[in-house]
Amino acid sequence: MPPEAGKLEQDAPRDTTPAVRNAGPEASDDHDTSRDTSMKSSGQISAILPSLAFWVWSALLSYPMMAQKVNLAEPGDAPLIPVFSVAIWQATGLLLFLVAVVITRYHRLSSTFQHLNPAQVAILAVILMSLVLQLHGDEPATLLGIGYTVLILVTALALAVLWTMTPADVERCTRIASIVFCLFGIVAITFLGWPQGRNVGSIQPNLFATPLLAGFILSQFSPGRLGVVVRILCIGMIALVSSRFALLGCICAFMVYELTYNPLSPWKIPVLIVAFAAGQLFWPQLASVFALDDASRDLSSGFSGRDVYWQHTLSAIADRPLGIGFKRGLSDASGHNGYLKTLLEFGIAGGALIIVLVGCNIVLAGIEAVRSSRKTHQQRRFASARFAGLLSLSIGAFFQPQLLSLGDAFAMSFMFLLFRPRTSPTSVRRVGSRTTLQPLRPV
Repeated sequence: MPPEAGKLEQDAPRDTTPAVRNAGPEASDDHDTSRDTSMKSSGQISAILPSLAFWVWSALLSYPMMAQKVNLAEPGDAPLIPVFSVAIWQATGLLLFLVAVVITRYHRLSSTFQHLNPAQVAILAVILMSLVLQLHGDEPATLLGIGYTVLILVTALALAVLWTMTPADVERCTRIASIVFCLFGIVAITFLGWPQGRNVGSIQPNLFATPLLAGFILSQFSPGRLGVVVRILCIGMIALVSSRFALLGCICAFMVYELTYNPLSPWKIPVLIVAFAAGQLFWPQLASVFALDDASRDLSSGFSGRDVYWQHTLSAIADRPLGIGFKRGLSDASGHNGYLKTLLEFGIAGGALIIVLVGCNIVLAGIEAVRSSRKTHQQRRFASARFAGLLSLSIGAFFQPQLLSLGDAFAMSFMFLLFRPRTSPTSVRRVGSRTTLQPLRPV
């Protein structure tokens, strides 16, 4: 080789550009495909893990009740060990859910909070300011109350983050959660037997019916026959224990959903006529299901059975008008009324503000549900299911011991529906020669 050629070879600049840049459109598409595959895998993990943790939490809020031999609706008369064992399972489920959200979707926590509406932010602000109400009593109770208050704020935000998943992931998350709650009733009846005196084993009727009501509500986020089967099974098992608050909640959720999702459907008028006729024909059976023919459970029993508790709670509110702090009330002071418990814990001013703000969010959800312009069927279904669920649970809160809580399916479902951030529809992005869908994001 001539020396000049060798010198030219040595002096020639080396091409450090990756081969993909000079390999033509096929290599570029391969590079985009590899990158998209990696992004898709990461996105699947960030959606599957929080959903899986949500399903586990749903199971741990309900299934452990089957193992107890005492009536958990009356913890004052029950041994402490069974009550605490249920609480441990509930805390384990909550911890798993929070860890899964923080690990996989930590980058969405800040943006999710920023895109909550003012009423949602105000609720969280009232709860945060209630920390000062914890500064009374002995030190362990104060620290425990502070911990509960911080935990419910974190939980509300974590539940809101679930809405930033793609619509398909949100639909799958709610669908399987509804199945988990429905299977709780089936498994409980299978192993504990048919209800005796309205109790399933040692599970009090309303405790048994609450997960089923949550399953009924969450099933409305998904179309298809599976959702219909879940709803039929849930309301059927609720009827077995004659839990009137849950029965009315299911009926309310179904009617509101149908009237907002497709209010002008031509088949609804004949269905209403048939339903009215069936109600007249099967009125004795309906009266039996709602226990209207039971002298001890007439129409007023939902109130007369609780008026003593309510009077006790009203007296406690009058004694402490500024509030006692979240989770600092005694079990017999809750009055079996979520709104009275809110006034007791957060004070007359703070509790009333939370209740009003909850009402504002329900109104906003209703406005969103009836607006159908520029919405896909899925978006309309989500809006209608959320509004129906919020309205149903807000009515049921009159007969539930607490509105905001960490340890039951009622409060978990309520907070999930309440703290939905403002989100935009799934966007479409062009990558190379292909089209991909982007996740649902706060706007």
